Order: sequence, then C-alpha cells, then structure tokens
Amino acid sequence: MITITMISTLLSSFILSTALLSPGASSRVFSGQSFTSMYYDCCKPACAWPTYGSFVSGLKTCDANDQPILDDTAGGYCGGGPASSCINQTPWAVNDSFSFGYASIFIRGADSTEWCCSCYELEFLDSEIKGKKMIVQGINVNFNEDQINWFSLAVPGQADWQSQCQRRFGGTFGEFFGKNATGFTNLTQCDTIPEELQAACRWRYTWYQDVKGPNATFKRVECPAEIVQVSGCLRTDDKTFNSSSSSAIPAVSILSPTSPFATIIAVAAVLLGFPHLLDLF
Repeated sequence: MITITMISTLLSSFILSTALLSPGASSRVFSGQSFTSMYYDCCKPACAWPTYGSFVSGLKTCDANDQPILDDTAGGYCGGGPASSCINQTPWAVNDSFSFGYASIFIRGADSTEWCCSCYELEFLDSEIKGKKMIVQGINVNFNEDQINWFSLAVPGQADWQSQCQRRFGGTFGEFFGKNATGFTNLTQCDTIPEELQAACRWRYTWYQDVKGPNATFKRVECPAEIVQVSGCLRTDDKTFNSSSSSAIPAVSILSPTSPFATIIAVAAVLLGFPHLLDLF
C-alpha cells in the first residue's frame, strides 16, 4: 500500500539530489571537515591574481627583497616574474591554544573564487594538538587536490618547491629546507634559514608540535584585522556571507521526509499529477 510518507520520501530524495548538484549549491559551502598538511614555496600565491575573486583590496605580493609589488598582474616569481609570497604570510601563535596563519585551500563543492582570501576557523580533531584552533586565510589554491577538503598551512621549513626559495634567498638547496626536498625534521634546523623566517619555522615545532596531517573541522568566519593587516586581502563579501548563509534554510532540513515541506510537496504532486492514486489510501 502506497502511503504519503513513502511518496514524500521518494520525492524528497529526488529534489535533494537535484539541489545538491545545482550550480548555486557551492555558495553555501562554509563549513565541514578537512584534512590538513603543510607547504611552503616562494611563488606568487594564486589568490594574488585579481581573477581569483572579488576583493576590496588584493593579496600583497613582494619582490625578492620582500618589498611590496603594487601591480597585481605582475608575473609570478616561479615563472620568471618579480612577484613572490611575502615573508610575513606565515603562522604565529596568539596563545597556547590559538594561532593565526595562511593556507592553500581546496573545498569540495566550491571554487577558488569563493575561498580565495576568505578566512576559516580550524579546530584540530586529533594528535597532540587536538582541541587547538587556528584562523587561517586562504591565499593559495591546492592544485594537487580536487576531490576532498584540504587546508595546507604555509609554514617555512617545508620542502622548497622547485628550489625557488633557494633562488630567492640564496644558499644550497640541499640544506635550505631539508635534504632531498623533504623539509626539516627538527627544531634546530630552523636556525639555518633566513632570520625573518625562523620564528614561523619554530612555530611548527612548538605550538603545532610538528604533527603530521591532523584532521580538522572548518567554518568560514569574518577575517580578523590582524590577518588582513598582514596579507592586505579583503573580500567584498567578508561581512555579508554570514547573513546570507544563516538566513537560508538548509536544503536537507526542508527536504527531509519528516519535514512538513516535503509532505506538502508530495501531496501536491499526488493531487495534481496522479489523482487516481487517492483511491489507494
């Protein structure tokens, strides 16, 4: 015997799958669970290109002497241009349980124009830093990932991609950020890199405790002034995304089989499209 609940369930499932696949769904991706890792390079961050989002002010880049580059269309350092990441776009601890930082991001269901220069609060779920939190700003795109949520923290001491930091700062690549492009393995190695990068390198071994790939929850937040002051980047929707997301009723709630909305939709479909089914109830 066909019941309204059965029809409601089937119709709700169909509409929910359509809603999740619709182009507009990506604008609602503000939170979830993510893998994390670390990286560091001296290339121009992807989010510094003006086509990667709508910004009040764009992401700062610097030349090889860490002087600001005012042209946001300037070529990237790793491609032979002048624009590199700025030295201070690295993590720092506020206290024993909270830090600020910057990250390369991939968020499933969204795209780089939505996450570039947006800020996210991470809460680590495991390892020695379980319960610690960070607010990070997305300054780069995790081009190596296209399937799962991933926040890769920009931390000096990681492998020097294509030897570009060695080229920028000088020195021997094999000694600059660890042997065989694997990054550093202990705190004392932080003393061997340029002085302006050493504090952020030590952060990895102190606050972050050099953990490997902890899982974390993430949720978008308004960018703190401390982060924007360093990066220079501010999205046009930085103060408005909260109201637009919180005012929307989640599709899952609306379309749940037990929701009155789903029941109304199902009954309407029965009456308008299949009036003969009423004889079965």
